[in-house]
Amino acid sequence: MEPHWCPCPSPWESTRGRFMTDISIADFIEHRQLQEEESATEGETWEMVYVGFVLCFMFAALLSDKIGADLVMLAALTACMAANIVTVAEGLSGFSNEGVLTVLVLFVVAAGIQLTGGLDWYMAKLLGRPVSAAGAQLRLMIPIAVISAFLNNTPVVVIMIPICQK
Repeated sequence: MEPHWCPCPSPWESTRGRFMTDISIADFIEHRQLQEEESATEGETWEMVYVGFVLCFMFAALLSDKIGADLVMLAALTACMAANIVTVAEGLSGFSNEGVLTVLVLFVVAAGIQLTGGLDWYMAKLLGRPVSAAGAQLRLMIPIAVISAFLNNTPVVVIMIPICQK
C-alpha cells in the first residue's frame, strides 16, 4: 500500500509535502491540541478576568442591597456588552423570551399591589393571628397555593413577603 500524500505543512517543520507515514497520528493530534490551547488562551484570558471582576462587583452590589437587583444585573450585562464579550444580539435575546416578559409584567403588577395595599386587608383577614406555627403555615399555604396555580411563583413571593412581615 502506498503512503498517502499530505499537502499540509508538518507540525514540526515548515516543509510541505511530507508523507503521512513519517508522523504518528497521535503525535500530530497532540501537537495540534497544544497549538489550539495556546492560541485560545491568549485571547480569552482578559475576558475571563474581566467577567470575574464584573461578577465580583455584581455580587458585592447585590449583597449591599443599596442598588436594586434589576439595575445591578442590567449594569453587569451592559458591562459585558460594552467589552464585546457578549454581543448586543445575545445580550438582548433573553428579553425576547415570553416567560421572561411574563415575569417582568407580573413584577410590575406585584409592585402596584404592594404600593396600593390592595391585598393587605384581605390577607390580614385571611391570615388572622394564628396561635401555632403549623396554623400559620396552613393559613399561608392555602391562599398562596391558589394564587400560584394561576400566576408565576416568583411574583407571588414578591407580593406575599411584605404582607407576611406585617
